[in-house]
Amino acid sequence: KLGERLNRLIAEADVDWTAGRVALVSATLFMASMAILSRLDFVPWLAAVVVASTLAFAPVAYLRSVRAKRLKQVEEQLPEALEFISRALVAGHSLPMALELLADEIGPPLNQELRKTVDEYNLGLSMEQALDNLADRVPSVDIRFFASAIMTQSRTGGNLHDLLENLSETIRERATLRGQVRAMTANGRITAIILAALPFIIGGIMMVVNAEYFQILLNHPIGKTLLFLALCGQVLAFLVIQKIVDIKV
Repeated sequence: KLGERLNRLIAEADVDWTAGRVALVSATLFMASMAILSRLDFVPWLAAVVVASTLAFAPVAYLRSVRAKRLKQVEEQLPEALEFISRALVAGHSLPMALELLADEIGPPLNQELRKTVDEYNLGLSMEQALDNLADRVPSVDIRFFASAIMTQSRTGGNLHDLLENLSETIRERATLRGQVRAMTANGRITAIILAALPFIIGGIMMVVNAEYFQILLNHPIGKTLLFLALCGQVLAFLVIQKIVDIKV
């Protein structure tokens, strides 16, 4: 199951990786980190494990970052794409032809996914199944809205032109609202970054001003434990603040 989730993440990020490569890089980062940290006397064993495990997660974090960036690009392209399809339908083109024309006109990454959808349709899949596959490949709420709207219209009938125009306007309004929410929560995100960085800044100043005073924390077992607990608290607080300001729209 983990391999399937990794393969899905790789496909959604659209990178030329394999699940085996991700696992190999993660294992290498973990072992290299443990080999280095275990040689540092002032680093507790448990802290070394936590840091090494965090670094081992870096490839997955990178894939998630690439996927998020790609999804954002798709969502930014979608309103214009819906308007293009709507105009093509008014001009007399069928939906498959409109999608094919759009795939030729619009830029990546949306054109890549639309080309796959058109190819699946040309190979014999129904348009409903091809659009459902599109929604599976691109885990975006807006893409799911688009696919569901097309599939619902094909079953019940109605004016697809008006439907796409309304959907395009709705997606634009959601994008505007997301921008407003992000602006309103910017203060919270900045606060999280400052609070997370402040202990390290103070620790660095103490090392420069009075290194012997700070060495107690690095050399004494109780000091190491306190530093580890403080680090865990900082990470937990940062994650909690990020969760609070991450408002889904």
